[in-house]
Amino acid sequence: MRPKFSPISDDMKRLSALLGDELLRWPDVSARPMFGMRAYYRGPVIFAILPEKRALDTPRSIGYKLPAGARTREGHKWRLFELRDAEALNDALAVLDKAYRRAVASA
Repeated sequence: MRPKFSPISDDMKRLSALLGDELLRWPDVSARPMFGMRAYYRGPVIFAILPEKRALDTPRSIGYKLPAGARTREGHKWRLFELRDAEALNDALAVLDKAYRRAVASA
């Protein structure tokens, strides 16, 4: 099944750009365009996707991956974080940091 994509507002573009600028300061992070979004990698492992023109599922969502433990069936599914406003940037960075740190373990 194909994922649902949503157009984003200018405010969400700004917030996403702020997050992306911060992620690119982290060691071994690179970014590539992907389906109207920007994918962030730690080395060869994708750990986040931020909207540029459209978002996954809802207009205010960012995506991240957390490797699943050996006992779960979920695998490396995308999880979403709703970035409601600028006050949620710190919470978003905390979630993205967790995904970034686990990206090495899954490589």
